[in-house]
Amino acid sequence: MPVIKIFSAASISPDQIEKIGSDLEKLCMDLLRAQPTAIQIAFVSAVMAKGAPTLLEMHYRAQPHRDTQALEGFMEGAERSLLKNLGQTPRIRCFSVDVIGLSARN
Repeated sequence: MPVIKIFSAASISPDQIEKIGSDLEKLCMDLLRAQPTAIQIAFVSAVMAKGAPTLLEMHYRAQPHRDTQALEGFMEGAERSLLKNLGQTPRIRCFSVDVIGLSARN
C-alpha cells in the first residue's frame, strides 16, 4: 500500500520524477516489503507558505515488519534521493494505517 505524495514548490522535470520515483519504489520494496503493484507515488506542485520547500508524506499499511528500523531506513533513503535529485532536504512524515480502519479499492 505505500502511498507517497511529494509536494514541491520547485518545478520537477520528468527525469527527476523518474529518478526519485525509482529510488522510492526500491526503498518500498526492499525495506517495507511492498509489492510493486501496491506502491503509489504522486508528485504534487504546491505553494509552500511556510516550512520546507518540499514535503514527503507516506501512508502505509501497518505491518510488524514495518518497524522503526525499516521506517528510519526509508526516510534516510528518501531524504538522500530528494537531496541528490532536487537539491532540497525534504520534511518527511510517515503515517501508519491500521488494517482494521482501512478501506481500499484497486
